Amino acid sequence: MKIIGVVGWKDTGKTTLIEKLIKEFNLRNLRVSTIKHSHHNVSLDRQGTDSFRHFNAGAKETILASDTKWIKFSKAISEHETSLDYLIKQITPVDIVIVEGFKVSCHKKVEVVNNISERKPLYETDKTIYGLIFNQHKIENTQLPQFERDNIKKICDFIIKTLEGE
Repeated sequence: MKIIGVVGWKDTGKTTLIEKLIKEFNLRNLRVSTIKHSHHNVSLDRQGTDSFRHFNAGAKETILASDTKWIKFSKAISEHETSLDYLIKQITPVDIVIVEGFKVSCHKKVEVVNNISERKPLYETDKTIYGLIFNQHKIENTQLPQFERDNIKKICDFIIKTLEGE
């Protein structure tokens, strides 16, 4: 599986970009899965449901399944179980895995840069960033390839080319 990360500071448009990338990759007959990192205590289940009760009673893992989809809730039993490498192994093989977040992991990434942000861009210190996605104006003083956020076809072409060497 090919892994590409989409990183950037909060509210730069990462999730919107990923939605568009998924649609374009699907149009190209590529199978895509995603992994999203969250700094919050994640809970998709609701209090009172059976799966919520199973999980909160102490089950290490609970799978909630319907006829068309399923969700697995899992408690990290050890530190490695929240690492990106471990999470990738949990995914059924696909063509591309898009990872949102996991800034400090060593996979190839593109950074979504907000020109008005006062935060220092990640690409200045992260050598795993191979390209920049900007919202209004190109970034000055960098040799990294840059793409307008709405130019999804070119971004997908770049991602595929970047991942071909793996």
